[in-house]
Amino acid sequence: MTSEVEARLIVLACSTPPKGHARWSLRLMERHVALIEDIPNLDHSTIGRVFSRH
Repeated sequence: MTSEVEARLIVLACSTPPKGHARWSLRLMERHVALIEDIPNLDHSTIGRVFSRH
C-alpha cells in the first residue's frame, strides 16, 4: 500500500457518498475502489486498517 493510495482512500472517504447512501461504509468503499482502474482492488478490512492508522 503506497502513501498515494492511502491518500486517495482518505479523499474518497471525505467525499459525498453515492446517491442512496448516507455515508461511506468500508464495504461501499471496497465496491467503489474496485471500479477505479489505477487503484488496486482492496478488501474492506485492508481499507479499515488504513483508517485505523490515521
